[in-house]
Amino acid sequence: MKIYDLHNHLLPSVDDGPGDINESLEIVRISSDQNIEFILATPHRKDVTELHSVAHIKKLTDQINDISLEKGYLTKIKLGMENHIDITLPEDIRTGYALTMNYGPYILLEMPWDEARKEKYIDDVLDEVKEMDLIPVIAHPERMEIFKNDYEYLKELVGRGMLMQLTSSSLYGKFGNEAKVFSHEILKDGFCHIIASDTHMAFGQREQDLIKGFETAKKLIGQEAARELVSDNPRILLNID
Repeated sequence: MKIYDLHNHLLPSVDDGPGDINESLEIVRISSDQNIEFILATPHRKDVTELHSVAHIKKLTDQINDISLEKGYLTKIKLGMENHIDITLPEDIRTGYALTMNYGPYILLEMPWDEARKEKYIDDVLDEVKEMDLIPVIAHPERMEIFKNDYEYLKELVGRGMLMQLTSSSLYGKFGNEAKVFSHEILKDGFCHIIASDTHMAFGQREQDLIKGFETAKKLIGQEAARELVSDNPRILLNID
């Protein structure tokens, strides 16, 4: 089974991920050992636009791929972004400051952390993104207050054609029992479309643990359904041949 990790902060010194390229390469090595074929690097849009540039993260992605190839690692890196939802997002997409998943039609979006309930501007932004013929993929809904307070809103967004990405570590309790229970509910109700690691470091609290999340999902929904969430579906979203 080929595995694809579509939410990963492995680029060095860009956001709250690794502090240097050596740790980034360690994440690639660990991922290679776990048979992860592709990682989508998803630095936070806010950090890229305010502190760096898209050209900079493209260069880092190429550099990591070149060194990884020299070292014989099997994992390859593609570029995307974790795009927080705010009123500037549609224009940033149009101008190339907000990236989709490997330049395809899917885009990883993060709900506002400070919103505990549905707000009109959120729906307005989501509708505008969809009008660009892009398909939103909502990151870690199991950890967002907006969905914990209103599960029906999550279901509504799925009904409107949006996808949900659960974090692997939530499934086995690393983000606490509340996130674990909610992630299991989302998974068993059929509202999860991909599982990703949201890796931020080589070792520790937010390490590469996609396989562990997959194993947990297998126990909850069966092997074939779990395989779709780490292999079949993410391969489609990654926009590769």
